[in-house]
Amino acid sequence: MSDSTRPGRGDGLPNRTRAHRGGGHSPRHGPPGRETSAATSNYRREFLAIGNRTGSEKGHLGVVLADIGRIAGEVGSLTLPVMLYLPVAPVREPVALFEAWIVALLTMIVVGTLLRGGWISPPLTDAPGWARLLPTLIWLRLLYFNGILLVAIHGGSIVAGQTGVAAGVLWSLVVSATATGLFPRVVDAWMADTGS
Repeated sequence: MSDSTRPGRGDGLPNRTRAHRGGGHSPRHGPPGRETSAATSNYRREFLAIGNRTGSEKGHLGVVLADIGRIAGEVGSLTLPVMLYLPVAPVREPVALFEAWIVALLTMIVVGTLLRGGWISPPLTDAPGWARLLPTLIWLRLLYFNGILLVAIHGGSIVAGQTGVAAGVLWSLVVSATATGLFPRVVDAWMADTGS
Protein backbone atom coordinates (compact mmCIF):
# COMPACT_ATOMS: atom_id res chain seq x y z
CA MET A 1 0.00 0.00 0.00
CA SER A 2 1.52 3.33 -1.01
CA ASP A 3 1.67 6.38 1.23
CA SER A 4 -0.91 8.17 -0.91
CA THR A 5 -3.55 5.45 -0.35
CA ARG A 6 -3.07 5.04 3.40
CA PRO A 7 -5.56 6.84 5.65
CA GLY A 8 -4.12 10.13 6.87
CA ARG A 9 -1.58 10.33 4.07
CA GLY A 10 -1.75 12.07 0.73
CA ASP A 11 -4.51 14.39 1.98
CA GLY A 12 -2.09 17.15 2.93
CA LEU A 13 -2.32 16.38 6.64
CA PRO A 14 0.32 14.49 8.59
CA ASN A 15 -0.77 11.28 10.23
CA ARG A 16 -1.76 11.45 13.90
CA THR A 17 1.52 10.13 15.24
CA ARG A 18 3.67 12.57 13.29
CA ALA A 19 1.28 15.43 14.00
CA HIS A 20 1.23 14.65 17.71
CA ARG A 21 5.01 14.66 17.75
CA GLY A 22 5.13 17.98 15.90
CA GLY A 23 6.38 16.66 12.57
CA GLY A 24 8.81 14.13 13.98
CA HIS A 25 9.77 15.92 17.19
CA SER A 26 8.69 15.45 20.76
CA PRO A 27 5.78 17.71 21.86
CA ARG A 28 8.22 19.18 24.38
CA HIS A 29 10.79 19.98 21.67
CA GLY A 30 11.81 23.62 21.75
CA PRO A 31 12.27 26.12 24.55
CA PRO A 32 10.58 25.28 27.86
CA GLY A 33 7.24 26.99 28.20
CA ARG A 34 6.60 27.16 24.44
CA GLU A 35 4.10 25.26 22.26
CA THR A 36 6.30 24.62 19.25
CA SER A 37 4.34 21.51 18.24
CA ALA A 38 1.14 23.54 17.67
CA ALA A 39 3.02 25.80 15.27
CA THR A 40 4.47 22.92 13.27
CA SER A 41 1.49 20.55 12.95
CA ASN A 42 -2.25 20.45 12.32
CA TYR A 43 -2.93 18.33 15.42
CA ARG A 44 -4.98 20.10 18.09
CA ARG A 45 -6.11 18.92 21.51
CA GLU A 46 -9.66 19.62 22.56
CA PHE A 47 -11.31 19.60 25.97
CA LEU A 48 -14.72 17.95 25.95
CA ALA A 49 -15.62 18.14 29.63
CA ILE A 50 -13.95 18.11 33.00
CA GLY A 51 -11.23 15.50 32.79
CA ASN A 52 -12.02 14.51 29.19
CA ARG A 53 -9.65 15.41 26.41
CA THR A 54 -9.29 14.39 22.79
CA GLY A 55 -7.28 15.46 19.82
CA SER A 56 -7.54 15.43 16.07
CA GLU A 57 -5.93 16.62 12.89
CA LYS A 58 -7.53 19.68 11.37
CA GLY A 59 -7.46 21.50 8.08
CA HIS A 60 -6.22 25.08 7.88
CA LEU A 61 -9.62 26.55 8.79
CA GLY A 62 -10.00 24.13 11.71
CA VAL A 63 -6.56 25.08 13.01
CA VAL A 64 -7.37 28.79 12.82
CA LEU A 65 -10.73 28.32 14.57
CA ALA A 66 -9.22 26.17 17.32
CA ASP A 67 -6.40 28.66 17.87
CA ILE A 68 -8.74 31.67 17.91
CA GLY A 69 -10.84 29.97 20.59
CA ARG A 70 -7.80 29.16 22.68
CA ILE A 71 -6.19 32.61 22.43
CA ALA A 72 -9.47 34.54 22.82
CA GLY A 73 -10.27 32.59 25.98
CA GLU A 74 -6.78 33.06 27.33
CA VAL A 75 -6.48 36.79 26.61
CA GLY A 76 -10.11 37.60 27.40
CA SER A 77 -10.22 35.87 30.77
CA LEU A 78 -6.84 37.13 31.96
CA THR A 79 -7.54 40.76 31.03
CA LEU A 80 -10.73 41.02 33.09
CA PRO A 81 -9.02 43.44 35.54
CA VAL A 82 -8.63 46.03 32.76
CA MET A 83 -12.19 45.48 31.59
CA LEU A 84 -13.43 46.10 35.14
CA TYR A 85 -11.20 49.18 35.37
CA LEU A 86 -12.58 50.84 32.20
CA PRO A 87 -15.90 52.10 33.65
CA VAL A 88 -14.09 53.94 36.47
CA ALA A 89 -11.02 55.07 34.49
CA PRO A 90 -10.54 58.84 34.27
CA VAL A 91 -11.18 60.09 30.73
CA ARG A 92 -9.08 63.15 29.94
CA GLU A 93 -8.94 62.99 26.17
CA PRO A 94 -11.63 63.07 23.45
CA VAL A 95 -11.24 59.43 22.37
CA ALA A 96 -13.11 56.93 24.52
CA LEU A 97 -10.95 54.37 26.27
CA PHE A 98 -13.34 51.62 25.17
CA GLU A 99 -12.42 52.01 21.48
CA ALA A 100 -8.70 51.85 22.24
CA TRP A 101 -9.32 48.82 24.47
CA ILE A 102 -11.32 46.87 21.88
CA VAL A 103 -8.73 47.55 19.14
CA ALA A 104 -5.90 46.45 21.44
CA LEU A 105 -7.77 43.34 22.66
CA LEU A 106 -8.69 42.18 19.15
CA THR A 107 -5.15 42.81 17.92
CA MET A 108 -3.75 40.72 20.76
CA ILE A 109 -6.09 37.85 19.85
CA VAL A 110 -5.24 37.99 16.14
CA VAL A 111 -1.46 38.17 16.68
CA GLY A 112 -1.58 35.42 19.33
CA THR A 113 -3.57 33.19 16.96
CA LEU A 114 -1.10 33.75 14.12
CA LEU A 115 1.83 32.97 16.42
CA ARG A 116 0.25 29.83 17.90
CA GLY A 117 -0.61 28.41 14.49
CA GLY A 118 2.85 29.10 13.09
CA TRP A 119 1.51 31.53 10.47
CA ILE A 120 4.04 34.14 11.65
CA SER A 121 7.27 33.74 13.63
CA PRO A 122 7.86 35.56 16.89
CA PRO A 123 10.70 38.10 16.74
CA LEU A 124 13.96 37.70 18.65
CA THR A 125 13.64 33.91 18.97
CA ASP A 126 14.33 31.00 16.66
CA ALA A 127 11.52 28.78 17.94
CA PRO A 128 8.02 29.14 16.51
CA GLY A 129 4.81 29.04 18.51
CA TRP A 130 2.99 30.49 21.48
CA ALA A 131 3.36 29.87 25.23
CA ARG A 132 2.09 26.85 27.14
CA LEU A 133 -0.54 27.21 29.84
CA LEU A 134 1.73 26.53 32.80
CA PRO A 135 0.87 27.86 36.29
CA THR A 136 3.98 30.08 36.41
CA LEU A 137 3.10 31.53 33.01
CA ILE A 138 -0.46 32.38 34.11
CA TRP A 139 0.92 35.04 36.47
CA LEU A 140 3.24 36.35 33.77
CA ARG A 141 0.32 36.54 31.33
CA LEU A 142 -1.86 38.33 33.89
CA LEU A 143 0.72 41.08 34.42
CA TYR A 144 1.93 41.29 30.83
CA PHE A 145 -1.46 41.28 29.05
CA ASN A 146 -3.01 43.81 31.43
CA GLY A 147 0.08 46.00 31.14
CA ILE A 148 -0.18 45.91 27.34
CA LEU A 149 -3.81 46.98 27.49
CA LEU A 150 -3.19 49.81 29.95
CA VAL A 151 -0.36 51.23 27.81
CA ALA A 152 -2.44 50.81 24.65
CA ILE A 153 -5.60 52.46 25.96
CA HIS A 154 -4.07 55.33 27.95
CA GLY A 155 -1.35 55.97 25.37
CA GLY A 156 -3.93 55.83 22.60
CA SER A 157 -6.11 58.31 24.47
CA ILE A 158 -3.20 60.74 24.92
CA VAL A 159 -2.08 60.40 21.28
CA ALA A 160 -5.67 60.92 20.10
CA GLY A 161 -5.95 64.10 22.16
CA GLN A 162 -2.81 65.52 20.58
CA THR A 163 -3.02 64.34 16.96
CA GLY A 164 -6.47 62.86 16.31
CA VAL A 165 -8.60 59.78 16.88
CA ALA A 166 -7.07 57.78 14.01
CA ALA A 167 -3.58 58.21 15.48
CA GLY A 168 -4.85 57.08 18.89
CA VAL A 169 -6.38 53.93 17.45
CA LEU A 170 -3.19 53.30 15.44
CA TRP A 171 -1.17 53.65 18.67
CA SER A 172 -3.33 50.98 20.34
CA LEU A 173 -2.95 48.67 17.36
CA VAL A 174 0.84 49.03 17.08
CA VAL A 175 1.51 48.73 20.82
CA SER A 176 -0.65 45.63 21.25
CA ALA A 177 0.65 43.93 18.09
CA THR A 178 4.29 44.57 18.97
CA ALA A 179 3.98 43.55 22.62
CA THR A 180 1.99 40.40 21.78
CA GLY A 181 4.53 39.45 19.12
CA LEU A 182 7.29 39.77 21.70
CA PHE A 183 5.47 37.67 24.31
CA PRO A 184 7.08 34.33 23.25
CA ARG A 185 10.52 35.94 23.70
CA VAL A 186 9.46 37.22 27.13
CA VAL A 187 8.37 33.67 28.02
CA ASP A 188 11.78 32.32 26.97
CA ALA A 189 13.54 34.87 29.20
CA TRP A 190 11.11 34.21 32.09
CA MET A 191 11.66 30.45 31.92
CA ALA A 192 15.43 30.92 31.76
CA ASP A 193 15.36 33.23 34.83
CA THR A 194 13.11 30.94 36.87
CA GLY A 195 15.18 27.88 35.95
CA SER A 196 12.16 25.94 34.66
